Amino acid sequence: MAALRQQGKRAGAPAGDPRGGCAHYLPVGDAIRGWELYVTSVGAQDYARNEGYPRPGHPSLYDFDWRKGRTLPDYALVLVTRGRGEYEFRNLPKRECGPGDVLLMAPGQWHRYRPLPATGWTERWLCLGGEYLQRLRRRGLVFTRPCVALGERLGAARAAWEALLAKARAEPEQNGPELTALALRVLALVAAATEAELARTVSERVPAADPDVAKALEFVRNNSHRPIRIADVARAVGLHARTLERRFAAQHPRGVRAEIECSRYARAKRLLKDTRMPIKEIAYACGFGDPRRMIEIFRRREARAPREVRAQAANATA
Repeated sequence: MAALRQQGKRAGAPAGDPRGGCAHYLPVGDAIRGWELYVTSVGAQDYARNEGYPRPGHPSLYDFDWRKGRTLPDYALVLVTRGRGEYEFRNLPKRECGPGDVLLMAPGQWHRYRPLPATGWTERWLCLGGEYLQRLRRRGLVFTRPCVALGERLGAARAAWEALLAKARAEPEQNGPELTALALRVLALVAAATEAELARTVSERVPAADPDVAKALEFVRNNSHRPIRIADVARAVGLHARTLERRFAAQHPRGVRAEIECSRYARAKRLLKDTRMPIKEIAYACGFGDPRRMIEIFRRREARAPREVRAQAANATA
């Protein structure tokens, strides 16, 4: 592996300019592999319309072509900042992506992606390793969806990526805590975007005139991955639990407890359709605490088990 962690070739671009391209494959020794999180490579490239993808020169473990796709030994993030592209993951349909989207690949997960010939694209990528990422994924915080839109976080993500590139460019043979700290910044932005995207779809949006009820709804939808209770929601909005339930009943078609369940159910259903996470992990990532509880709710709401929901979604896109 040491031979693969060498600085990649640059195409004569000015520092910080991705149009010429840069690729840095960093040294990863035994000491670094013992870290909870570490960077294995970082880079940026700009592809013109109708240009072949990817350019040659990457180590064999990271190189690929569209026909075969690939699997990686690392976690990988690819940020698109210009143009449009398409991507495909095993058991998931081919989809398009555009500026502000981040593609997320886990180790051993077959995938392929490329810019559309009509537009080309500008990409930045980051590859990571470490046990910390496995824990984040098990909790449903990152790498649970193949693509996430950064939205208003795009500017901050670009700045963090540029800092990573500058650090790797300045010290290509060094791999230390500063790179890890910058990578954590990128992960935090992606995790926040993932959470916001799930929160927008976890339950039906019913407007509430009461600002405390609206705040409670937002808290539930943003925290449905945690084992929250009515008391937690009441504490978040500064009300007694009974007062919150009474005002909820006057403003919302569901009670607080039912809203928590609805949010967890909708989040779990989205993860069943959009990811290949094991059902047990989805149950914990959605705050159910026990997979049997999630199965019970799905049978009550849909008269189907979660695995049947996933199978139907896969058949619909086949």
